[in-house]
Amino acid sequence: MKAVDSFDLFFEDIYSKYYPFLVRYLYRLVHDIGLAEDFAHDIFLRIYKSRSISVAGISPKCYLRMSARNIAVDHFRQSAREEAKNKKIIPELKEFDESFYLNIENIVIEGEVLSTVNDVLEEFSERSRKIFVARIIENKTRRQVSEAEKISSYNIKKIEDTILCKLREKLKHYL
Repeated sequence: MKAVDSFDLFFEDIYSKYYPFLVRYLYRLVHDIGLAEDFAHDIFLRIYKSRSISVAGISPKCYLRMSARNIAVDHFRQSAREEAKNKKIIPELKEFDESFYLNIENIVIEGEVLSTVNDVLEEFSERSRKIFVARIIENKTRRQVSEAEKISSYNIKKIEDTILCKLREKLKHYL
């Protein structure tokens, strides 16, 4: 029988005690329950990986609240950057009619990108592809996919990260 380490006991205690609080707090920040659950999971995963939650003089609840605020701010900053990038592109496109900017060159590039994405996805198992499509294309939360596929959120994140890394590598010259 495997001996249970004291950090594991401590982690189980704070997880069961603070997970609902953390999800509620994150929901108030991001206004999306699925995103709040994903962020809470990520925070606890980071704690477990680092095997530490101690910051001098700060209670676990305060530490979790600071982590939640930081992850929410990072999310909003990333969303703002993406929105700014889209706003920069969209006004230029609105000046022309659809036939102008949907020319043959763009169609060829889109086809190459789609073909590359398809080739990369074919390198992975059917289950990995299904999980990736559910998370990225269908925009399901890790919890929804986890329940449907009977797989942990951590494994879902690993699959996503692996596929996204491979896609970035193959598509870097289009970006």
